[in-house]
Amino acid sequence: MRNFFKLLSSGLIVLLLFATVNNSSAQAKKKKTPHSLRDSLRHKVLQRDSMMQSFKRTGDASLDDLLGKIENYTSLYIQTNSDLSKGFDTLDISQRLPTLESRMALMKKTIDNSGTLGYLVTIRTMIDHISDQTNKWEDKLTEYSNQLDKIHTDIIAFKQDTVLHSAPEDSTLQDKYVLQVENLETKWQKLDSCAKKSIIKIGLLQNRISSLSILMIDLDDKVDIKISQFTLNAIGNENGFIWDMHKQRNPVDSALFQTYKLNYKLYKYFFTSKANYWSHLGSVLLLLLFFAWILTSKLKIVRIKGADCTQLFAQTHYVIKHPFASSLVVLCILAPFFYDHPPQVFIQTMLIGTLACIGVLIENNWPKPLFTFWKILFVLAVICSLGNLFIEITHLARILLLLLSATAIYAAVRLIKAVKLIPEQYPPYLLPILKIFIALNGVSIILNIAGRFSLANIVGCTAIFNLCMGMGMYILVQILMESLFLQLEANKKTDNQSVASFFDFKLLQKKFKDVLIKVTAILWLVILAKNLLVDDYLYDQASDFLNHPYKFSSTAFTFGSLFIFLIIIWISGLVARVISYFYDFAGQQTKLTPQAKKTRSSILLIRLTVFVVGFFVAINAAGIPMDKVTLVIGALGVGIGFGLQNIVNNLVSGVILAFEKPVQVGDIIEVSGKSGTITEIGIRSSKINIGNGSELIVPNGDLISQHVVNWTLSNNNRQVELIIGVAYGSDVSKIQEILKNIVNTHKDIMQIPAPAVYLNDFGESSIDFKVLFWAAEISNWTSLKSQIMSEIYIKFAEEGIEIPHPKRDIQVFFPEGTDTKALVKNAEITKESPPDQGH
Repeated sequence: MRNFFKLLSSGLIVLLLFATVNNSSAQAKKKKTPHSLRDSLRHKVLQRDSMMQSFKRTGDASLDDLLGKIENYTSLYIQTNSDLSKGFDTLDISQRLPTLESRMALMKKTIDNSGTLGYLVTIRTMIDHISDQTNKWEDKLTEYSNQLDKIHTDIIAFKQDTVLHSAPEDSTLQDKYVLQVENLETKWQKLDSCAKKSIIKIGLLQNRISSLSILMIDLDDKVDIKISQFTLNAIGNENGFIWDMHKQRNPVDSALFQTYKLNYKLYKYFFTSKANYWSHLGSVLLLLLFFAWILTSKLKIVRIKGADCTQLFAQTHYVIKHPFASSLVVLCILAPFFYDHPPQVFIQTMLIGTLACIGVLIENNWPKPLFTFWKILFVLAVICSLGNLFIEITHLARILLLLLSATAIYAAVRLIKAVKLIPEQYPPYLLPILKIFIALNGVSIILNIAGRFSLANIVGCTAIFNLCMGMGMYILVQILMESLFLQLEANKKTDNQSVASFFDFKLLQKKFKDVLIKVTAILWLVILAKNLLVDDYLYDQASDFLNHPYKFSSTAFTFGSLFIFLIIIWISGLVARVISYFYDFAGQQTKLTPQAKKTRSSILLIRLTVFVVGFFVAINAAGIPMDKVTLVIGALGVGIGFGLQNIVNNLVSGVILAFEKPVQVGDIIEVSGKSGTITEIGIRSSKINIGNGSELIVPNGDLISQHVVNWTLSNNNRQVELIIGVAYGSDVSKIQEILKNIVNTHKDIMQIPAPAVYLNDFGESSIDFKVLFWAAEISNWTSLKSQIMSEIYIKFAEEGIEIPHPKRDIQVFFPEGTDTKALVKNAEITKESPPDQGH
C-alpha cells in the first residue's frame, strides 16, 4: 500500500509539472508578438550555434572543418571575382603596341640605308625612348600576371581540396552540404574560365612586347656597330677626293624622297608621342606666359607713366618694338632643352626659327655690316640644316658644303674689316669669335677636299650653327634684361612701398647679367656638344665620375654627393645675400626711424638660420651620415684648440651680438680710437662707416672684449660743448645773457634738458665760458655746433665784445758789427719789387 501511494504521488507531481509547462507555453504563445528582423537573425544564429554545440557534444568534430572550408572558399571567391571583375587595363598597350611595332620595322630599314651619323644617333635615342615605354608595359603586365598566377593557384587549391568532398555524418545535413559545395564549384569553374582567358590575353601581350624588346636590343647593337664603323670610316678617305668622288648608291631624287619620308614620320612620332605631351605643354606655356609678361608690363607702364612712357621705352631695343618676336626667340632657344634627345628635324626647325626672329629684332638695332652678315649666315644655316637632314651622303651635299664654307669665310672676313673700323658699335669679343669661325670653316674645306666628308660636315655645320646660337644667346640675355627692367618699372609706386621699389635695376644689371651670361654660356656648350654628337658620351663620363664610390680611410663618398652638398651650401649663401640686399637697400632708400634701422640687426640671426638649415639640408641631400659629421665637428674642435681660436671667437661674438645687441646696425660708436656708424654686423666681422669715405672692418670679438662707446644705444641725442673766450674787462653778465638767448631761441636745440651757460675758467688771455646744449639728432650735431658758433661770433661783433687771440713778442738778435739799417733797407726793397715771372 505504501508503495502504491508513492507511485500515485509521483504521478500526480509529474502531471502537475506537465500541466504547468503547457500552460506556460500557451500563455507565452498568446503574448508572443511578431519578431523584428534583427531578433529573427539573432534567433537563427542561436539555433545554428545550438546545433553546432550539439554536434560537438555528439563527437562529430569534422563538421567544423567543413563549415570553415566553405566559408573561407566563399570569401576567397568573392575577393577573386571582384579582382577579375575590375579587369586588367591593357587597352592602351593593345592600341599603341602595333604602332611601335611598325615604327621599329621602319627603323630597321632606316638603319640599313642610313649613311649619316646624325640619323644613327637619333634612331638610337628613339630606341631608348621606346625601350623605356616597353619596360613600363612589361612591369605592368608582370604585375597583372602575378595576380593571375595567384588566382590560378587558388583555383587549383580549391579543385584539389579533398576535404570538401567528405560529407558530414549526419544524414540530415548531407543534402544541404552537398548542394552548397556544388554551388561553390560552379562559381569557381566560371572563375577559372575567366582567369584562363585573362592569362592567355596577358601572355600574348607579354610575348609581343618581349619580341619587340629583343628586336630593339638587336637594333641597338646594330646601331652601335654602324656608329663604330662610321667613326673608323670618317678618319679615312671614306668618299674619295673631291675630284675623284666615290660612286653614290642612290640618285639625289631617291635620297630626297627617303629623307622626306623619314623626317615626316619622325616629326609625327615626336609630336604625337605621349612621352612628350608635358614638354609640349611647357613650351606652349613658356611662349604664352613670356608674351603676356611683356604686354602686361608695357600696359602698366603706359597707365602709370602716361606720356612719359616714351622716354622709358626708348631705353629698350627689342621687347617693346617686337614683343612676339622676342617671345619666339626665348621659345626657340629654350624649347629643345625641354625634351630628352629631340630629333634633328625639330632642332633644325628651332634653329631656323631663332634666326628668323633675330633678323626681325636686329634689323634696325645693329650696324648694317653685321645685319648683312646675319642674312648670309641665315641662308647658310638653312642650307646646312636641310643638308643634315639627308639620310645618306650625296655628291651634291659635298659640293654644297664646300661652297657654304667658302661663303662663310668670305662673309666673316668682310665683317672683320668693318668691325676694325668702328669696334665700339659691335658686340664684345666679336673679332676672336669670327677668327675661330673662319678657322673652323677652313678645316672643313680641307677635310672635304681630302674625302673626310663626315668630319668636314660636322666641323663646318657646327661652326655655322653655334655662331647662330651664340647670336641667339646674346639676344636672349638682352631680352631677359629688358623684360626685367620693364617689370621693375611697371611695379614701382610713388610711395616706394612696393616690392619693386627695393630693386635697383643698375645694380641688378651689374650683378645678374653676369649670371645670365654664364648660364647662357653653359647652354651654348651643351648645344655645341649636341652638334658634335658627343653629348651622350660626356654625360656618361660625368655620371660615372660623379657616382663612382671612393673611400677615404673608412669613409665612402662620391663626388656627386659632394657636388650636391656644395650646391646647396651655395644656394643657402645666395638666399642669405638676397635677404641682406633687401634689408640694406630698404635702409638706404627709405626714411626709417632710428629704432626701425636698429631692427635690421636681426638680419644676422636670419642669415645664421639660413646657413644652419642649409647645412643640414645639404647633409641629408648628399647622404652624409650624421656620425661622420660628428667626427668632422670633433676634428674642428681639435683645430680650434690649435689655431682657430680667433675665428671661432669672432663667430661666437657675432652670435652674442645678435642676441644681446649691445650695438646694432645704425648705431654711432667709438672703438679702437675710431668713430663711425655701423652699417653691417656680419657673422665674423662688422663694418663701420667712418664718414670720410672709408669703412672700418672690426672683428666681432673686439666689439665684445674692448671698451665700446655707443652714442645711440638708448636714444639719438648728443650733448654739445662749446668753450667761448672773451677779453678781460668784458661784461660777464651781458655775455652770459647773450649766450643764453642764442641757445634758448635756436629751434634745433632741445629745451629738455635745458641749455646751460657757465663761467668756466680764467685763461692766460681770456675769460672762458662753457656752453652746454643737446642736439635732438646726433647726425646733425656738427652742423648745429657750426651754426651756434657762427651766431655767437656775429653777435659778439655787433656788441663790440672782443674775442682775444694769442699775442707774441719776437726779439731778433744780430751778430756784432752787423749793419742793421742796410738789412732793413734791403728787406723793404725786396718787399716792394714784383716777383720774377720766370721763376
